[in-house]
Formats: sequence, C-alpha cells, structure tokens
Amino acid sequence: MRRYLLAMAAQGVWWSGYLLFPFVLAKSLAAPDWLVTVSVVMETSGMLLALYWGQLMDKGGRRRWLLRGGLGGRLVLVLAVFVHSAYGFIALLGVVYFFAALFYPAQNGILQANIGPERRGSVFGRGALVQHLTAAGVSLVLGRLLDADPGRFRLVFPCVGAVGFLYPLILARLPRPDHDATPDPLGIFTVPRLPLGPVAWRRLARALVTPFREAAATFRADPDFRWYEANFMIYGLAYMMLIPVLPLFFTRELHLSYQEISSARVLIASVGVALFGPLMGRLMDRFHPVRLCTLSFAIVSLYPGALYAGARWMGGLDPAWTAYLAFGFYSLGMAGINVTWNVGSISFAPRGRGGYYQGIHVAMVGIRGLFGPVVGFLLLRWAGYREVFLTAAAVFLLASLSSWLLGRKLAARTGGLRPVA
Repeated sequence: MRRYLLAMAAQGVWWSGYLLFPFVLAKSLAAPDWLVTVSVVMETSGMLLALYWGQLMDKGGRRRWLLRGGLGGRLVLVLAVFVHSAYGFIALLGVVYFFAALFYPAQNGILQANIGPERRGSVFGRGALVQHLTAAGVSLVLGRLLDADPGRFRLVFPCVGAVGFLYPLILARLPRPDHDATPDPLGIFTVPRLPLGPVAWRRLARALVTPFREAAATFRADPDFRWYEANFMIYGLAYMMLIPVLPLFFTRELHLSYQEISSARVLIASVGVALFGPLMGRLMDRFHPVRLCTLSFAIVSLYPGALYAGARWMGGLDPAWTAYLAFGFYSLGMAGINVTWNVGSISFAPRGRGGYYQGIHVAMVGIRGLFGPVVGFLLLRWAGYREVFLTAAAVFLLASLSSWLLGRKLAARTGGLRPVA
C-alpha cells in the first residue's frame, strides 16, 4: 500500500502536465483548430492498443511491459526541449499516446492479484486521493510558470515525464503475492517475438485481428459486461465530443490565462476527485459499479450544462468562473467515474482476468475516440459551442438512464447488486 500510494503521487505530477497538452498546442504553439482535434483523436484512438497490451500481459510479463511503457511513453518527453513547432509537438505526443493505453491493463492485473474484491474500490479511492491532491498542487506551479513564459513547456514537460516514469517503475517492483505464479520477468530489453517466416504477412494479420475476435467472443459470453461497456460508450461519446472543443472555447472565446486554465482543468477537477474518490470507492465496494455509474453519469451532465449557460449568456458571469463552476460539477461526477472506469470492469471479470477485461474496457475508449472528437469538432463548426454543450449534456443523461436499466436487470436476477471477485 505504501509503495502504491507513492506511485500515485508520481502519477499526479504526470497527470497535471498531461492534461495541459492540448492547451499548450492551442495557446503556446498557436496550432490551428483542426490540429488540436487531431491531437485529441491521436490520444483517444490510441486506447485501441489496450487490446494488444492486455493480451500481451495476460500471458505474463506485465512488469516488464510497464517499464517499457514508462521509457517510451513518459521519459520520451525529455525531447520536448527540441520542440519549436506545433507539428514537432504532435510527433512527440504520438509516441506518448502510443504507450498510454499500456498502463491500465497492467495496473488492473497487479491490483487484482494483490487486493481482494472487498476493499479494491477503497484502495483505489485512496490512490486517487493522493494522485489528484498532488496534481492539484502541481497545477498551481505549472500555471504560473507557463503564464510567465508560454515557451517554458520545453522545460516543464521533461520534468513531468521524468517524475511520471516513477509510476510504472514503482508498480513494476511491487511485492508479488504468493499465489501469483504468472511468469513476470523484469528483463526490460527482452525483444518480443514477432510472426516471422515464409507466411509472415498472413501470420501478422492474424495476430492483429485475434485480439478483436477474442474481445467479441468475451462480449458474446458475458452480456452484462457488454451492456456495461455500452453505457460507457454512450458516456464516452459525450466526453470525447468535449475534449477538442474545450481548449478552443477556453482560449478563443473565454481568453483564459494558463493559471485560470490550470485552476479549472486540473486544480478544481483534481481536488473534487481527490476529496470524493475514497467515498466513491467505498460506495462501489458496497453497491456495485453499475449503480455508481448511474449516479455519476447524471452528475457529470451538469458539466457541459454549466458551459452551455456560460456560452449562452456570455458576459453575465466572469469567464474564469464559468470554467470553475463547470469543473466543479465535473469533479464531483468524475470522482465516481474515475473509480468505475479504472477498476469497475474487474467486477465482471473471472479470477485472474482483470487485466484482460480492463484491456477490452480501455480499447473501447479507442473506438469512440476515433469519431467522438470529430463529431464534437464538426458540430462546433456547423452549429456552435452552445449546441455542442447541450448535446453532450443530453448524451450523459442517456448513459445514466441506460446504466439504471442495467442495474435493475442485475438486481432482479441476483436479488441485489454486490461486488464479485
């Protein structure tokens, strides 16, 4: 537990910088609107790779892959010192996003092996408290540094990447439980075998398709998990629609400073998740992730609702306070979603398959990430900011309704929702 919480502190430093990537593109590097959207699509669609990472680590070696991902997805930010254009930064982010989906199935496999189902949510909630309080404090420093000189991201991001690398490093060296007999060597530079030989292309194509076939088979065999993922797909569409629109709205319409952006996007959002995270973790342990999703999806609909009000009555409320109010609602809803998104899938997974189920769960982010940001950007161009915010709020509420119906079905069949191993 001590090592895990230390890792989450390092993750908090990383998170405070990670959330600012699209804002640095829009503000410091003056990237065009379409390029900001491209960066978001790169991030979200990269989650599709979780299927491959999950399958690789399901066969063992998750600690070795954590170290590889830390080198390629975090320490690589030391190259930010050489970035002088939006296109150069996009290229660097491409490497970061390639490895981003690796950490989720690795983390879940380790948590399932080390922590029992009766306290898994509360343990993750404590980790979220540490992570997001750290992110909140660091965000104040980052905002002031970037306001003083927007080009300082070239020095800030290498530091963020170096500290962020401690997260996978510590997770990879957590004590292994006695019952975990999965081969998991730490030989970081062991090269994975590729399908070579006279039929290399056919075998390679089969290797690329197999994870999707196995995910489809899992959905057919587990309809409850399929519905659970469908609810997250609905919620995620609204979430993805807002990601490319938000940096443009904050910088082009509200004209916020880096300090104000960091206070809203990182400080307020992180403090809310930190303060309510342990409570939400205990609620999930007691009532099941489906019920927590129902509540959280409904609350988070107030986030675009507040942005809609700010865009509708521009001038009636201070621009910074529009952002602060919106992310106040966001933080409360995301406190629950953060728990269910990260460890909720384990409640549906057979013993020892938590990492694989989470790989499927994260990969679904990649699917909606292929079109969600584009839908938001096109709706912005065709209609406007208010229409994007109103549509997102309605979709969040639809996800809450669908999750409530799933909860009724599970409760009727089992006589009540309870967490499972």
